[in-house]
Amino acid sequence: MNIARILSMLMVAVLLASAVTGSAAAQSASGDDLYESLEEMVPLYNDNADSVDLGPVSIAGTSNIYIQDGESVVTYSMTMDKQNRITDLADTPSEDAKRKITTDRATIEQITTASNPAVAFRDAVANDDIVITGEDGQTVEKIKWAVINAFKGFFI
Repeated sequence: MNIARILSMLMVAVLLASAVTGSAAAQSASGDDLYESLEEMVPLYNDNADSVDLGPVSIAGTSNIYIQDGESVVTYSMTMDKQNRITDLADTPSEDAKRKITTDRATIEQITTASNPAVAFRDAVANDDIVITGEDGQTVEKIKWAVINAFKGFFI
């Protein structure tokens, strides 16, 4: 009887381990597709960056992008210049990020498939489909973005 119980527990452990591994692999593949879409969108975004007026909003520097993707959150980092052009995109978060950009997969997919991703990004920020705040530990950025988010309707 003890052997039957041990075998049953072992079988449950194997099934749980394979389910967790399969789920992680599916999320990773899903995140990889999303990252590839972002990479492919960068040149078109940069070509259109001048066509968008963000008012006094500048996201120059490095930001971490947190994307809700089903039950998980995928995190990338992005660096922009003073003209709001993307100069670097990485599939990992950056320790140097000053800002946190949060959104969901559907919003990123809309931006990456838009004819003008820069306008789609601005619209998503204006509609709160993308929220920009200070990254953890960046008190000045948190305060700055709390004020910008409160009044962005007047200039975006």
